[in-house]
Amino acid sequence: MNRKIASVIREYDCRLCNQRHKITLSNHLLKDIDEYPFPYTFLHGEIKNILTTLYIDKNLEIRGVEVRELKDSDLFSKDQVLTITTTLMKEIEQLREENESLNKEILTIGKNSTK
Repeated sequence: MNRKIASVIREYDCRLCNQRHKITLSNHLLKDIDEYPFPYTFLHGEIKNILTTLYIDKNLEIRGVEVRELKDSDLFSKDQVLTITTTLMKEIEQLREENESLNKEILTIGKNSTK
């Protein structure tokens, strides 16, 4: 995968909600990944009640999909909480980096337009 591309859009089918979803996968997800495919876990559905795990390869292609409907009695295991938390922290860091980059670009454009 060209590491200069910030993100790609991929699609997957959810067997629980019977819909095809588009998801944006950031190139930052590959940072610090040693084994492929790796799990990328998130919640979706009207009330975020579907736990989705995508298995992503080094080219940010989806190689597998697991979906599970969460019920009130479901508890997350320590590993699930760690996976979800790690994914969220990576996304937060990615957004912070993108925000910083965009702010620099705005400043550069602003300086160039006043010349």
